[in-house]
Amino acid sequence: MKAIVFKGPKDFEMQEIPMPLCPEEGILVKVKAVGLCGSDIRTFDVGHGKLIPPQVIGHEVAGVIESIGKNISDFSVGDKVAVNPIIPCGHCDYCKIGFGNHCQELEFLGTTIPGGYAQYVAIPKVALANDCVIKITNNLPMEQVPLAETTASVICAQKNMGVGKGDTVLIFGAGPIGCLHAVIAKARGAKKVIMSEINESRLDLVRRFTSIDVFVDSSQQDVHEIVLAETNNLGADAAIVACPVGLVQEQAIDMVRKRGRVCFFGGLPINNCHINLNSNRIHYDEIAIYGAFAYAPKDFIEAFHLISEGKVPAAEFVTHILPLKDIAEGIDIIKKGLGIKVVLKPWD
Repeated sequence: MKAIVFKGPKDFEMQEIPMPLCPEEGILVKVKAVGLCGSDIRTFDVGHGKLIPPQVIGHEVAGVIESIGKNISDFSVGDKVAVNPIIPCGHCDYCKIGFGNHCQELEFLGTTIPGGYAQYVAIPKVALANDCVIKITNNLPMEQVPLAETTASVICAQKNMGVGKGDTVLIFGAGPIGCLHAVIAKARGAKKVIMSEINESRLDLVRRFTSIDVFVDSSQQDVHEIVLAETNNLGADAAIVACPVGLVQEQAIDMVRKRGRVCFFGGLPINNCHINLNSNRIHYDEIAIYGAFAYAPKDFIEAFHLISEGKVPAAEFVTHILPLKDIAEGIDIIKKGLGIKVVLKPWD
């Protein structure tokens, strides 16, 4: 089968590799669509601490079941499925309390096991046992399904930080994650969403989203001044940093009101992951800072249903659909801010 094989930083190519076998009590999925995620682009550029090359990466997978193992009654050959790539064990201390994203034996499609930048992907028994495969029963286009993975991360983060009714939410970064944060914030009852983005062309691209009320070009405008003007000089109720920039994380703390909430959603480069925080601001004004990593299976299920029911406008996010062989073009589109979400098709 054809697959994109990651051999090390800046070193990947399409190769013919053996088709995976169907796991004994798992399923083999024929990949119909796979999302190009920013985290995968980062892996292509600098590698990943838990990934041992050569490896097939890619984790936002939608496809059709090609074959099934034994003792499987919930799925059949030919079923269309969405695959949750965050696969918890289901029995460790974190899994027992509902935080499968912190599983002590976590498997991650495209990192610890081969992923979806390929024509076929093997899904193990543990994924089925922990509800990581969802049957698609309507006419939802395959190209929209990969958005469920990112949406799940957004849902989990906003639940944790308590985004809700009446909030003014400030979002840094108008990529697909930032725009999904805007959509989900409004769905959770936020009153106003302010989007800050340094790339003018990307900011223009996301004006299509009606969930965003205020657009700020941070290369030309003072974000703090605009936030104060939009909040009666109080600051935002919640700020979400959906970009991997430490300086923005520092700034976000000064842009929320007293008792405001800040979410560091984008991870920083491993060799530059320390920032300076105004400890007194956090202390005296009771600022809460939240991390965000992945999601639990229940969040993926919720995200899939929001997309399936049209409550997340997935079609507006998918700006480019390319053959898998053109993945380098897709990476270039994202890096230049020319698209929101690129979806790849292994069989084109």
